[in-house]
Amino acid sequence: MQADPEWRYDRLTWPQMKLALARRPQPVVAIPFGAVEDHGPHLPLSTDNDILESVLAEAGRRAGGDLLVTPVIPFGLDEHHMDFPGTITIDMETCLAYVAQAAISVARHGFTHIFIVNGHGSNQSICDLAARKCVLATGCICAATTVNAAVSPALVADVLDTHRAGGPGSVGHACEYETAMMLNALPSHVQMDRAPRDIGQLKLKYFNWDHPQPSAYAWQDWWSRFSAEGVCGDATAATPEFGALMWETTATRFVEMLREFRTIPVRDRVDHHA
Repeated sequence: MQADPEWRYDRLTWPQMKLALARRPQPVVAIPFGAVEDHGPHLPLSTDNDILESVLAEAGRRAGGDLLVTPVIPFGLDEHHMDFPGTITIDMETCLAYVAQAAISVARHGFTHIFIVNGHGSNQSICDLAARKCVLATGCICAATTVNAAVSPALVADVLDTHRAGGPGSVGHACEYETAMMLNALPSHVQMDRAPRDIGQLKLKYFNWDHPQPSAYAWQDWWSRFSAEGVCGDATAATPEFGALMWETTATRFVEMLREFRTIPVRDRVDHHA
């Protein structure tokens, strides 16, 4: 019986890596970028990394060799969470340089399609810029994306809004979504008896923190100035069933997305100065 293809980037030997590079089409390489930060009194500091690892591991198993996943970069931009004990923060310049260099290293070996996969809202701009730096430095196709609907609902918006139990504002941070995902992935690390409901954060005409209403501008405050316990949303509404549905949908669609992503052609540049 043939073993499933290895999906862990770092579990390959270098000769196996040469074979992966020679495949046509090549596998997409995913570089997950997470955080260690407060997630309320009911979820561990590792929540963002746990969700990233869980979903990408399942996507790797399902992708049949079409995906390689590097180890999670565990610490992100978190200064605004430092009022909550245990948070680890790395300044934005260091984060950008570190994540970009990881992607550039992958591209230097000859991989043509790379995903920087975000699991923490405040990493989003860094992921975008790191992907651009990789493209400009190497010419590969490098993009920023996420598996975390609390960061971006794009992969699961229809299912998220149809099946969640909480109303507007229930999904944000350490919320109905993230709590449900953890109930599916690591239920022993969820303390539902301590899960809070903290919704109704600032909502203006052009700005709000309530999912899924859009904002015309981006702004991030010190977390302790608008969240009592490090929660933005309704963690009490989370269920294992909702988490299983979100986890299944995200893993399925992530595999679909990566296979679409790698069809983007690597075209030649044209210097119009001549």
